[in-house]
Amino acid sequence: MKNFYVPVGVLAVILGFSLWAGRYVELRTDHWNALLEQAEQEGSLENWNSALDRMNQIYQDWESSQTFFHIIMDHEELDKAEDLFAGVFAVCREEDGADFHQLLAQLMQQLGLLAETQQASIKNIL
Repeated sequence: MKNFYVPVGVLAVILGFSLWAGRYVELRTDHWNALLEQAEQEGSLENWNSALDRMNQIYQDWESSQTFFHIIMDHEELDKAEDLFAGVFAVCREEDGADFHQLLAQLMQQLGLLAETQQASIKNIL
């Protein structure tokens, strides 16, 4: 019976970590999406300096989570988000409102997909 406790304990720790990590990713991406919406409002008002400052803040916050994210997530998905961040910065500097809003929408969608891949759902398990 003692041999049974160790594997069950290990599985419980793995399950607990997986659930915690999924929730952590969801909270972080929700936070970033809320901040991106604020940057989008700044862009709508053509406050490009404020939008760029907001994007810099968001990106610094994003960078602070990258070590952990690279441990638990597919790098391709993270690379797509990085590419979209770079695109948003470029169009923000050019003060191109249409492309700014389009790339922000794509970035927000990509962040949502990152959170979705970490959720405990039947489609992620199977």
